[in-house]
Amino acid sequence: MHVRLLAFASAAQAIGTAACDWQLPGELSVRELRQRLAVDFPALAPLLPRLAIAVEGTVADPAAVVRDGAEIALLPPVSGG
Repeated sequence: MHVRLLAFASAAQAIGTAACDWQLPGELSVRELRQRLAVDFPALAPLLPRLAIAVEGTVADPAAVVRDGAEIALLPPVSGG
């Protein structure tokens, strides 16, 4: 399965790019996708508990299924005032 991975701010720094194509073994839930991100991008692992994951532009529920061709966005928390 092929997806487009978009990463912002600290997530982009952790994986070394703001966007990449990512091959996965098959359809995964967002929960399983988080686990796979930690394996494929170890520097991202410490950030994962705080990241929101959007699928096709919508923040996804952990049980949501990611399908072939999806656009996945890694969204770190924002701060400011």
